Amino acid sequence: MRRALILQGALGPLTPLYPVFTGAGFARPDETDRVDVLPDLVERGDVDLLVVPLQGAAPATLDLIEDLLRQRDGLVAIGTAPEASSEVILAAFRRGFSEFLVSPAVPDDLSGALARLEAKWARAPKGGHITAVYSPAGGAGVTTIAVNLAHALSVRKPPGRVAVADLVVGLGDVATHLNLSPTYDLGELVRKLDRADSESLHSITVSVQEGFDALTGTDDIEIGEDVTADAVMRIMALMRSTYSYTVLDVEHTVSPRTIAALDGADRILLVFQVTVAGLRKAKRALAMFEQLEFAKEKIVLVANRVGTGDVMAWPDVAKALGRSVDFRLPNSFQLVADAQTRGVPIALAGMNSGSAQALIEAYQLLAIRIMGQKGFTPSAGASIVTTNGTGSGIGRLLSKLRK
Repeated sequence: MRRALILQGALGPLTPLYPVFTGAGFARPDETDRVDVLPDLVERGDVDLLVVPLQGAAPATLDLIEDLLRQRDGLVAIGTAPEASSEVILAAFRRGFSEFLVSPAVPDDLSGALARLEAKWARAPKGGHITAVYSPAGGAGVTTIAVNLAHALSVRKPPGRVAVADLVVGLGDVATHLNLSPTYDLGELVRKLDRADSESLHSITVSVQEGFDALTGTDDIEIGEDVTADAVMRIMALMRSTYSYTVLDVEHTVSPRTIAALDGADRILLVFQVTVAGLRKAKRALAMFEQLEFAKEKIVLVANRVGTGDVMAWPDVAKALGRSVDFRLPNSFQLVADAQTRGVPIALAGMNSGSAQALIEAYQLLAIRIMGQKGFTPSAGASIVTTNGTGSGIGRLLSKLRK
């Protein structure tokens, strides 16, 4: 049974609305005027829906609601106000609110909002979180980012294990980056996919360290024909049910399996370099994502190998791409090369320079963004962070790709 918490006055008189909540599968909602209790209730999982009065709300209250919505998957919020002002509604949606109601609420309007939220919950991915790391250009550092992000996620000790999965057929580098010589790989999983479960997946993946596994790519070119879009979606469903967090190393070529991986992921890290060619390809990738109807908040823009010699200033980069960059990973080529030579994530390479610490902290910040966690303050020199679903267009594009 779902649980709703109403901030005092958000819906007006509650008595006529109780049957609407219970009819929609909710327990009888509680009402409170204490904003300070929300974090504890959300952390315990005691709330599925927050109903918040927007008019006159303190900015700190709205900031708190926005943070809570980001921190907990499945938590949603309805904003209310006496009038349906487009300015108020848009501001609420930008903060992550899912619905808006005029208050005092009419039972039919509330019923419709709860039905739409139930449909949203039904569509939500079940199980673990999946992040796809993708670049439209080869050599942009996708594997490096995938491996080090997965390691950074595991360091934060989520309730389950973390995995990096190499979906590159023939030229995958996850095994090289982690100095692995696996007995089995992606090809073996595809061969056993019809009878695969979490136990068999664990027998194919390699344990990198405590809480961190790797599914390495296959060198078997012939099996590439079997790594179809459907196979990728089934692999992702298996990873989702087995791991708390999975990071996908995705091929840069646009193919049905690539599109399937991007579509099925909860987050996409779009990786690019600040060069003329890199910006052009990133912009084309963003146009493709728009064609696929991916939600904008699903895309995290990551500029890799950022240095003093970049060809454009950041405001110009944002203007060229049509949106601001979320993360900038510093250009530490030698540090990355040394870690790869040792076959370990950068954080385990034993490098203590300021550049190494900045790069390690950059991956910690990425992990925090994925997990929605707080409590980390970057040191001077760390990467700069700016704050800024499933695409229904996938069928159309897949059909075009298959022609």
